Amino acid sequence: MKRILIADDNALVRRGLRGLITRNDDWQVCGEANDGCEAVQRTRELHPDVLVLDLAMPGMNGFDAARELAKVEPGCKSCYAQSALDLRG
Repeated sequence: MKRILIADDNALVRRGLRGLITRNDDWQVCGEANDGCEAVQRTRELHPDVLVLDLAMPGMNGFDAARELAKVEPGCKSCYAQSALDLRG
C-alpha cells in the first residue's frame, strides 16, 4: 500500500484529493499539511511513499518544501506538484 501525504493550504483541495486517493484500495492518505513547513515536519514523522505538494503555499512554498523534503526523505519515491489558480479575489 502506498502511503500519501497531501500538502495544500486550501482545506477544500485537500479534502477533494483525499476523496480521490481513497478510491484506490492500494493508496492510503497517511497525513495532511497546511504549508511547506508542516509538510516537512509531517514527512519526518510519517515517512510517506508519495507527496502531493501544492507549489503556491504561503510561508515555505512548494518548491522550497520539495528541496527540503528531498533531503529529509530521500526514499520518497515520487513527488507530484500541483497548483491551482485562485479566481476569488
